[in-house]
Amino acid sequence: MSTTVTLHIYSGRPDPSWQLTPEEEDQLSQRLQSLTEYTDRKPSGVFGGLGYRGFSIRRAIEAPTGPLNLFMHEGIIDQGAGLPNIVDRAELERWLLSTTRRTVNGEALRHVQEVIERRGAERFSTQLNATEGACPACQAADAPKYNPSTWNIPTVQPYNNCYNYANDNPTNTFAQPGRAAGHPAQRMACNEVTAAATSDGLQSVAGFAATLKPGAGWYVALVVWPNQDYHWYRQDDVGCWSHKPGQTAVRNVDNSGNKISDPQRCNRGPYSDFCGYMVTKRGIKIQ
Repeated sequence: MSTTVTLHIYSGRPDPSWQLTPEEEDQLSQRLQSLTEYTDRKPSGVFGGLGYRGFSIRRAIEAPTGPLNLFMHEGIIDQGAGLPNIVDRAELERWLLSTTRRTVNGEALRHVQEVIERRGAERFSTQLNATEGACPACQAADAPKYNPSTWNIPTVQPYNNCYNYANDNPTNTFAQPGRAAGHPAQRMACNEVTAAATSDGLQSVAGFAATLKPGAGWYVALVVWPNQDYHWYRQDDVGCWSHKPGQTAVRNVDNSGNKISDPQRCNRGPYSDFCGYMVTKRGIKIQ
């Protein structure tokens, strides 16, 4: 039996994962036995937002026909694509974090520790329906519709990230800016990620008020968690913005549960650097 722990924290980059030792697997089993079946279990899509979102556990079990990859939590085995997640259990989360063996670096580690210790409404925003608020006019004729039902399905959601969503292109490759063009970002910084996206064909613009005629594309916005990760938003045809944080569900609210009228001014969690607006369009190749 092999147990892999994944820390759900990033939006653009793949989340860090590591394997437990046999001794740690025994300790985990003992800790999971103390959790109740339903109150501690939160499936993928119920929580979201930017920054730390919890842990998932994947346990490969040797079956008669060979290795079988299953998702396991609290002794419950799910063969569906919905990832069981451990959140809001500080003692267990602290212990899982202690098993990383430097897989998670300093800034990310400090962020997770801070969120685990901070209790209250800000910890996990579970609201997936936008609160009331005014949306700006959408000036892009090609702006996509807000279509979470086509993204939040088992064959799409875990394999596509914020860059896929901003470009409205589910490649199932967890697309990275610049990878298709051979110029990926070397650092998680605004200039690096912007240059990588530009090599894919996106274009930087000053704002999102100019008219984009049919065929000219739609507006997206880039933000960065310095030295850690990047995240993209896209403007939908209603004028407000939506996004897909990593493997989690598409949402049209920020970390406070509010509609996003402008990504520059919304609650973005640890993604403190606003890099700017860009235009993307159909036919741009991402990978």
